[in-house]
Amino acid sequence: MKTTPMEHQKEGRKRLRKNSIFYALAAEQGTGKTWMILDDAEYQFKKGLINALLVIAPKGVHTNWIKREIPAHLSVECRMQAWRAGCGKREMATMKKLLAPAPEGVLSVAAMNIDALNTKLGRDFMLKFLRAHRCMLVVDESSRIKSLSSGRTKKAIDLSKWAVSRRIASGTMMPNGPQDLFAQFEFLAPKKKLLGTSSYRAFVAEYTEVEPDNHYLMRHIIKRQIGAAKFAILEREYAIDRVLNDTLETRETLMAFIIRRMQEKQKWWQPPQLAKKDSAGAPIYKNIEKLKTIIAPYTFRVLKKDCLDLPPKIYQTYDFELPKSQVAVYKEAETKLRYERDSGELDTFTALTKIIKLRQIVSGFIMLDGEATTLMEDNPRMKLFLDLVEDLDGQFIVWATFREELAQIAAALKRMDITVVQYHGGVSTKDREEAVDSFQAGKARAFVGQPQSGGIGLTLTAATTAIYYSNDYNSETRLQSEDRCHRIGTTRPVVYIDIVAADTIDERIIAALHRKEETAKMVLNYL
Repeated sequence: MKTTPMEHQKEGRKRLRKNSIFYALAAEQGTGKTWMILDDAEYQFKKGLINALLVIAPKGVHTNWIKREIPAHLSVECRMQAWRAGCGKREMATMKKLLAPAPEGVLSVAAMNIDALNTKLGRDFMLKFLRAHRCMLVVDESSRIKSLSSGRTKKAIDLSKWAVSRRIASGTMMPNGPQDLFAQFEFLAPKKKLLGTSSYRAFVAEYTEVEPDNHYLMRHIIKRQIGAAKFAILEREYAIDRVLNDTLETRETLMAFIIRRMQEKQKWWQPPQLAKKDSAGAPIYKNIEKLKTIIAPYTFRVLKKDCLDLPPKIYQTYDFELPKSQVAVYKEAETKLRYERDSGELDTFTALTKIIKLRQIVSGFIMLDGEATTLMEDNPRMKLFLDLVEDLDGQFIVWATFREELAQIAAALKRMDITVVQYHGGVSTKDREEAVDSFQAGKARAFVGQPQSGGIGLTLTAATTAIYYSNDYNSETRLQSEDRCHRIGTTRPVVYIDIVAADTIDERIIAALHRKEETAKMVLNYL
């Protein structure tokens, strides 16, 4: 490896090497789980155990492996490619080159976004890649395959059978409860019963207090599952059965009868399992110490608060791709300095306003006549942002440069039932002060602001993560905003995440900010 490991990464290295076939890194975001997996891949490659690496990760994360992580850390020569959504002939031809044997001493690496599992083209390529090589298969942010009923989870488990080495990594491996672990460990070792059973129902029953079949909610859920008409037929059959067999020894409850009859007719059908709830409405779990003992040999848990040798600032970049319709608008604005409205009317702008318009377009809108015009229903930047938020623990800051972005972010977080405070030019001085106080007191989980207004002079040390939904070229406001949560009073490492639209002005802005920062360091380090 080109880079030096931290102490907890050395421990992770040791554990991965002892478990070359399957292992889980339950490592919080920002603790260097990518480094540990790459170190392990390089080790196995040099030992001749593998000759290829296939990474499946959330969209934007998968490109980060290829663009940044592998070039920064791996010392072995690689031929590598990241999957692009809507792969054209040229991109597909490049990907197919990875299926051929690599030259001696060269590691083949493919990085796929997890949504590609749901496409025939993506799934077929993964299978061909796995069959063509002795491959390590990695699922990064593996909580994305926690649902056993999900199509992509089933496909991931099916593909895992072709890998010689399997790894999963996530800081939030069980966001909803112990049941989230089953599918992830089934991926690690299909049918090997790592968790003591290959039956999901048995696993849930072992670690969750479940309601009996005659619970009143079972009636409503099963009726919705099988349909009201079929439920009514079974109710009539039950009434007839009670008349014919109404003795204490043979009497069944209605729900027990319906469940039995459904399973006789459809062998695959299973009734739902309802978790019992405590007085606060939270599911009741059991045998948790037993579960911890079972997963301990295959799992390395890393918490940011325990990594005393972590650097004070941790930077991560997540990429996303613009859809074709958005690319067309972007290209028109970039080359012809204009935007065509739905009516056919053309809006032209100057070279001075071009940068502003391009930055708006990559965020899914454009300002016309003082109003925001939305460019698409499903904004890929917002989708990536919400996926990131799902994986976060604790309080966080979101910085964005446009008011329209701030409004969209705040509304989206509120829909997720996340408490939000805002700090920007549209917020009164009194409300701004209350926003800071509420956030620092832990009354709000998310602080949404503009670096131009909220990035200077505030103390926001309650945050452990700062997400840059968008950036501008102003290096001062960027560095100042970073230091809102990295200053006297900060007791934990802070993760800084940039969301970047691939092959757009976003990448140029990030590169410019980094150059400015490096230049400043070169000068100031000599003072």
